[in-house]
Amino acid sequence: MTPYAGTVTGPLWWPFRLAPQAPGQPGVRRVLAVWLVVALTAVGTAVVEARLNWSGIPVNVLGVTVPVTVYPPLILTWLLTIWIGPTWGMVPAYIATMISGLVSGMSLPTALIFATATPVELIILWGAMVIFGLHPDLHGRGSLWRYIAATLVAATASSLAALIYIDSRQLGLIEGRYIWQGWIVGDTLQLSVLGTLILRSGGGRARAWVDRQFVTPPRAAVSYTRSLVIVSLVVILLACVVFVGVGLLARSLQLPEDALTPSGEPLLPRLFAMALFLALLLILTTTTTVLFAAAVAKMGEKARGAALRDLLTGCLNRGGFYEMFPREADRSRRLRRGISVIYMDIDHFKTVNDRYGHETGDQVLHQLVRRVQGVIREHDTLFRWGGEEFVVLLPHTDPEGAVQLAERVRRAVAQGPLVREDVTEPIGVTVSLGTAASEGPGIDPDILIGRADAACYQAKQAGRNRVGLLTVEAIESGPDAA
Repeated sequence: MTPYAGTVTGPLWWPFRLAPQAPGQPGVRRVLAVWLVVALTAVGTAVVEARLNWSGIPVNVLGVTVPVTVYPPLILTWLLTIWIGPTWGMVPAYIATMISGLVSGMSLPTALIFATATPVELIILWGAMVIFGLHPDLHGRGSLWRYIAATLVAATASSLAALIYIDSRQLGLIEGRYIWQGWIVGDTLQLSVLGTLILRSGGGRARAWVDRQFVTPPRAAVSYTRSLVIVSLVVILLACVVFVGVGLLARSLQLPEDALTPSGEPLLPRLFAMALFLALLLILTTTTTVLFAAAVAKMGEKARGAALRDLLTGCLNRGGFYEMFPREADRSRRLRRGISVIYMDIDHFKTVNDRYGHETGDQVLHQLVRRVQGVIREHDTLFRWGGEEFVVLLPHTDPEGAVQLAERVRRAVAQGPLVREDVTEPIGVTVSLGTAASEGPGIDPDILIGRADAACYQAKQAGRNRVGLLTVEAIESGPDAA
């Protein structure tokens, strides 16, 4: 099974709030140590870049002079973003860019605004990879071209902060144009060329190493609410940059306060009104688009969630299993651990429906699900497979661990009645369970389910209310639901 197989695409990530867990988890400590080294390197190279003035360096390409800005912290923080998570990259990106601004001569308030440029660039590019489902190792030609287009958009958006840089260096319009163009060209080249080479050549190994350090599984999907907050924040930051930048640029022209337009009206108020208009236009246009996209995303998210969930019990269904399995199987493989499933069938459930009615049978299913979910581990997932059959997915779990958990589930269900109210007598049920595990890569989910089903069938044949252990004879005879 290849990484990010199946329906799971786009970068996975871990929340930055996991960092405080470092004292108790050696893996998180290692990630935090690497993050700190890369972050300090980004800050150090930002100081070097500012002192040596690597902005708008003229490069001759086929007789044409092209300005290029070299900003090493960008690629360093981008790797942190794509391999660990957006906040892991944005925090050092903001600090490095702020220090770069201070070293280049900006005041602290101006540097604080200027520093938003690189984090905005990172979140736009990362968000594009999430939205388009781009593989973090950039597999496939189509992924590569979409990634390059996203780098250009991200670099262009962040280059609005060049207005602030131009003013801080008191540059003329011609020289300032080279700074702005160099920002776009340099960032695009760093992210698209150097970034592609690194992600394609070492991305898989880097992601696998990071994944092995965390006990908590990574996240894969961004909710519409979180997307709306992120995009709104980006729009507000860009609007602030435009407003401040145009104002600084107007002051850099050193126009007298009584300067007039050709029509005889004051010029400076017109310039500031233009800056405000541009900022408001940016906010209005983007906000309208975001709200519409959020509404569509919300409806799609609800529909998708409903399609993957059983309405009666609230469990995920078969579709949810096949949605989740590739990600968990890939994670278990990279952790060098097995993946297991438990197949569970309620004993004589038809008798419950026939004797007490289907409404009571539904109550039994509800209570059984609650009892099972109270026994399985936090990272295990219960699925309703159909009728009275359920499946539990056990990531990074070996065969022995699967059998132990199945026995715990069996005892929990059999320990007492499930339904006491609205019935003449308490109703209790038992379950038969079978387990199957894979310790090697490339296991087919249907094969794993088939083996667990066969083991469950064996448990039923042996008298029910027990955990079946798969034998060669059971596999050959196949399950025949009793």
